[in-house]
Amino acid sequence: MNLKFFAKSLKKMKRQSVLILLILSVGLVYILFDSRGLIQRLRLAGDKASLEKKIEKLQKENASMREEIRKLQTSNQEIERIAREKYFMHRNGEKIIKVEPK
Repeated sequence: MNLKFFAKSLKKMKRQSVLILLILSVGLVYILFDSRGLIQRLRLAGDKASLEKKIEKLQKENASMREEIRKLQTSNQEIERIAREKYFMHRNGEKIIKVEPK
């Protein structure tokens, strides 16, 4: 009888182990791959970091554009400089010499 009891308890333990392992596996898959899971959270954290860098870059660009607007509103020399550099405008009697980089 002792051997039969041992065999029954071993089968019961195997069933319990398999059931526990199955439950843990399902839980682990849920934790990792759910829409609120670990993998999604890591992906979103990376996206957040890249978007924060992009926001910082755009804020710096915005600040420099505001400064350029302020200069253009207050200085005729700045307007003249931009007209000469971007649009190759010149005063009467001046010649433009264009230097090409190598």
